[in-house]
Amino acid sequence: MDSKLGGRAVQVRVTQGHEPRHFLRIFKGKMVVFLGGKASGFRNLRDHDTYDADGTRLFQVRGTCPDDVRAVQVREVPSSLNSDDVFILETPNASYLWIGKGANDEEKEMAQTAVHLLDPVHAPITVNEGDEPSEFWSSLGGEGEYKKGYDGRGRPLLVPRLFHCHVSPAGKLQVEEITHFKQEDLDEDDVMVLDSGDEIYVWFGNKASEDERQMGLKMAEEYLKSDPTDRSHELTPIFTLKQGDEPVSFTSLFPSWNASLWESLPSYEDMKNKVAAENATIRTE
Repeated sequence: MDSKLGGRAVQVRVTQGHEPRHFLRIFKGKMVVFLGGKASGFRNLRDHDTYDADGTRLFQVRGTCPDDVRAVQVREVPSSLNSDDVFILETPNASYLWIGKGANDEEKEMAQTAVHLLDPVHAPITVNEGDEPSEFWSSLGGEGEYKKGYDGRGRPLLVPRLFHCHVSPAGKLQVEEITHFKQEDLDEDDVMVLDSGDEIYVWFGNKASEDERQMGLKMAEEYLKSDPTDRSHELTPIFTLKQGDEPVSFTSLFPSWNASLWESLPSYEDMKNKVAAENATIRTE
């Protein structure tokens, strides 16, 4: 394509989980993201299947408008469910459409389309939250806790927003919003503020400074006071969390969650030593 356009094509690198809205619009609400790929060796159990040892798959359908709705494969466990969305559970014998109480019309419509793409063999079984058959829970390893964020009073549910807070060398708090966030965006050197719509979470990284902790909490309070929605500052709770002690209500706001993620990441000292070694190599050449 680049050659056809005479080398004038603009190339943009897009990473999974950070797709901008104009990228999502290309798929017109029919984007499906699968787990597996290279790590699975691209092995399929069925022609329409991604690799999964037991043939069970769970997809989260979420979005705010017809253009940005997408289905993302998540771990097939109860904690992956969320009242705000629609989920597609595919098993070897049946496919279920699980409708969360807070799911919007766009998510419901996209789920109807996606379930036929994912499983063209079985007619989907619609399951409303709270009316799940035993077969549904057994496919997820048994009934368990999950995020129930729906507000039955009819208050509009908000799209979760994540903010990165850190103190500059000049001592000023700097805040940056991270769109289409994932767990890897949580910076253990700083403080993160996550607005779920029903509550505000202030997440303290293990290496965050005391100034960042205090300023991050203050930022969350000021953010809620200036909120343009009809949320009450007095009734919307603010939770402070330490890295490694995240509840299900927090982790379920992310596409996936790996409790041992930070154990596998290099420490700041490791990264600093690596850079120093690379610089030493450059100087000797």
